Amino acid sequence: MHLSPAPYFKLHPVTSFADLLPGIVLMLLLSSQLLYGQRVAPLLRKGEQAVEVADYYTAIHYFEQALATKPRPSTRFRLAEAARQFGAYELAERHYDYLRTYQQAAPFPTLDLGLGQCLLSQGKYEEAAASFARFLGNGQGNATQRAHAQAGLDNAQWAADQAPDSLWRVERLPRRINSPYAEFGAWRQGDSLYFTSYRYELRKDRYRPARKVAKVLFTSDEKRGRLLRRGFNADTVHTAHTAITPDGQSLYFTRCRFTEGARIRCQICVREKDRRQRWSNDFVVLPDPINMPHFTSTQPAIRWDTNDLRLYLIYMSDRPGSAGGFDLWQVPIPAKGEKWSLPSPLTAINTPQNEISPFFEPQSQTLYYSSERTPSYGGYDLFRQRYLGNEQWSKAENLGQPLNSSYDDTYPYWTADQTRVYFSSTRPGGTYLDPLTKNCCPDIFKASHYPPVPPITYADEDSLTVSLTPIPAPLPPTAKQPTTLEEFLPLALYFDNDQPDPRTRRATTKRTYADTYFQYIGREEDYYMAFTDEEDEQEALSQFFAEEVSKGYEDLERFSAILLQLLEEGQTVEIFLKGYTSPRAKGDYNLLLGKRRVSAVKNQFLQWRQGIFQPYIAHGQLIISEVSFGETRAAASVRDEKAGERLSIYSPEAARERRVEIVEVKRE
Repeated sequence: MHLSPAPYFKLHPVTSFADLLPGIVLMLLLSSQLLYGQRVAPLLRKGEQAVEVADYYTAIHYFEQALATKPRPSTRFRLAEAARQFGAYELAERHYDYLRTYQQAAPFPTLDLGLGQCLLSQGKYEEAAASFARFLGNGQGNATQRAHAQAGLDNAQWAADQAPDSLWRVERLPRRINSPYAEFGAWRQGDSLYFTSYRYELRKDRYRPARKVAKVLFTSDEKRGRLLRRGFNADTVHTAHTAITPDGQSLYFTRCRFTEGARIRCQICVREKDRRQRWSNDFVVLPDPINMPHFTSTQPAIRWDTNDLRLYLIYMSDRPGSAGGFDLWQVPIPAKGEKWSLPSPLTAINTPQNEISPFFEPQSQTLYYSSERTPSYGGYDLFRQRYLGNEQWSKAENLGQPLNSSYDDTYPYWTADQTRVYFSSTRPGGTYLDPLTKNCCPDIFKASHYPPVPPITYADEDSLTVSLTPIPAPLPPTAKQPTTLEEFLPLALYFDNDQPDPRTRRATTKRTYADTYFQYIGREEDYYMAFTDEEDEQEALSQFFAEEVSKGYEDLERFSAILLQLLEEGQTVEIFLKGYTSPRAKGDYNLLLGKRRVSAVKNQFLQWRQGIFQPYIAHGQLIISEVSFGETRAAASVRDEKAGERLSIYSPEAARERRVEIVEVKRE
């Protein structure tokens, strides 16, 4: 996938929910049906507005509310379409299936096309083939839609016959690198791994929750990633997609800005090393025609041509003049003092589908990239083509499973010995920001190639020869996710120091836990700067943010999804919250701070999915109770005396005390 916004972006400006809450609850109690009926049209309108600017995540939630308010087949179809375009294939499949099961599909002739795409992307190849065949058999749809259906049918039939290569072992990189957001564009230099992460707050963003920006990090030995310094990253634009020249003197990268809603536009830039062999603070935006106005140029890669001994810049662009969609272009890198020439499309690579995320391996003269071309397992697949000289390339080769999956597999990077691959994938098993959609975000994976072990030949006394083939070691088991509310308990949710609403004595807040969480993890780097001197301290803090802070938020999302399912089944649920604080202030202040933190968690439930829990709270089906404690409930490991900010604010021991726990659940 190309650089795309995280799914929690909102299209509308900030509105204080807490200011409106009393009136909303009163109206729900007096006349919820009338209120809901009046809300359907605005919800549908906002959903369509979100679709127009490619903010499908927001559209999903507006259409979901409209469907819950007044079930209509047309609303369900809109929801399914938005979910499919966002990549929430399981959700989309469920609503497409509902329309088919209850014989409501007739008004929607493209339903089987959308359903087939969802099934293909989930690896349900036989069902996908049947759905595409139904669409082609109904005689409807335009030429483009029928071409997509035929390609989908061909892909489903091809993928069903493929067997995975057992010599590749694929593993997801640890949480120290992969966050709940998007990580991509990994490449190695020496023992350092460079990659891009899409987890940082966009400064002064008027949308809420604030949108994210991408920044470039590096890590050694797969430890915690650290941001590139010397002004390389910015807080107001995306910085991503790095590629270095063979002499190590030039670094090409991308800077992108939001244009409208969830859309972005990118430009390729370059930094040079100074006389002290440090990256310059200044950078140059490549000129037109490399960066064409009103079009995106991004994802640079370096190609060394062993025939004409020249360096080329390969990059992705949606500029006019190629096969369609996103395509790969190349241009010779000029010597110092020379001007850039006109770029040209890689016609032997590009197709009417999208080609993205190139990487050129110089020793084998092979271009690796991602494409939606056929044959495909679904979504973006990894392909390669070898350069033959004189602008000739070998035929495209799909890299097969397990490097490819039915999901999006992108950003390949191959080591020179061809035994290790880094790539990004949205395949299942990662962390979801929203369990409803089960989409977002790509994680970085590492695949290692193990050559076949020769069989062991054994001859007994009777000269009978037996060949024994070693059994490959099994992959490590995937951690099991909780399936009941009780399995999460106690569910700990962590807060930054004196948050929310620092230096106040209020017992409530207008903020949600999500507001405080995203701000908190955005300050992770500040904690490293303030606390860590030794490597073991860095590792301890890294584990705290990854295994406790981030995991707590992910568990809260899963907890909420299971809770909604129970409420929809008619169960009555009561949740008990406890607030904790670290001992840095007087007891009465700590008690109020603990209450504010409990209030933020309550607001999280009230605002989750645009307030889907509100009717259940208003009618007493969901009850949120609290027992708020200050320092008196803090563990004895944190010293009550002010030990200095380093230990009493930034240490994992102190940070662990600033939390709210869901400690008990009762249900009927």
